[in-house]
Amino acid sequence: MKKSIAAVLFCGVLMLGSGCGAQTPPQASAQDSAGPLLETTAVGNEEYYLLTAEEDLQAIGKQYPLSGSYILGNDITMSDEWIPIGSPDEPFTGIFDGNGYIIYNLTATKNTDHMGFFGAAEGAVIRNVIVKDADLVSFFPVVNYAKDTEITGCSINAESGPPVYGFDEEEEMIGKLISADYQNMPLSDFRALVLDVFGDADTLDSVLSDLEDYFEEGSTEARIIAYSLPAACSELLSDDHSGTFTGHAEKERTAGRVILDTVEFGCSIEYMLSYAVSDESLTVSQRDHVLENIHDRMQELIDTADEELLASAEAGNVIEEQLRSVIDENLMEGMSVSGTLTNVSVLDDSGEYRTIFPK
Repeated sequence: MKKSIAAVLFCGVLMLGSGCGAQTPPQASAQDSAGPLLETTAVGNEEYYLLTAEEDLQAIGKQYPLSGSYILGNDITMSDEWIPIGSPDEPFTGIFDGNGYIIYNLTATKNTDHMGFFGAAEGAVIRNVIVKDADLVSFFPVVNYAKDTEITGCSINAESGPPVYGFDEEEEMIGKLISADYQNMPLSDFRALVLDVFGDADTLDSVLSDLEDYFEEGSTEARIIAYSLPAACSELLSDDHSGTFTGHAEKERTAGRVILDTVEFGCSIEYMLSYAVSDESLTVSQRDHVLENIHDRMQELIDTADEELLASAEAGNVIEEQLRSVIDENLMEGMSVSGTLTNVSVLDDSGEYRTIFPK
């Protein structure tokens, strides 16, 4: 993914699969003489290792098992670079209860594939983890990779925010739209379905960012991420039958070598479509068809455009005129559309894209 998270994410309740909530009792034999000696405490019918210091947290997966049950006994302030608990090869499979206490100054910024408080969890229960003043580089800062894991009441540097999901949970959400035959739904019914699946527009926007480059290009899932859900999100935010859509088209020419191709020319354009639906019987596929046709046609125009024109001072005006023409060609009854060219960038001699429109 191309997304980077630094600060504000909140974990709502996630429950997937019958494997959720594995509750393996503590294994005292895993304790190493070089590590801390953890006390245990009973909560209900479950016995937990009691965590009261930084070295206690660091012992999970080392001196103490990844299948154990753990609970915080007080606030903990961290001082060292954090090594996440668990990895995809050896995930955390037990219970971790933050118990309402706070972990301060959690820092995990080194180059690793398993960033987050937990690197990976499978069939685990993680609840009430509250982290403040954290410095994390991660898509999913509570659990970087979660499978069949229940995550409840967790937050990183925030009291609220969109839930944090793993890719398997987000795939399941998209699957619910596909199984509901979303394309043939009236737009109002689709918005209701989207709210039922995602809960709110903030969560939907977070999932879209996560899955932007996740699915194979041209697949049903990729089209949902590219057209259906961005439009639905903007309509939910506007609270009516109008919305916006951001389009992007680009052209690159390489030196043509088989290995280590060098880009010799590059042009990237961005445009914004604003639309309003007057016919409430319009379906998702009809709306998306208009947006997709405009995008495909703009990409064709960029692909066939003269490189000198694309790099010239006139590029913006020419492309903006073409955008208006493409919109007129693809209008349908019951839906009005207007468009604005927002950016034209070309590759300069230093290998960086430079904005030539707007000036």
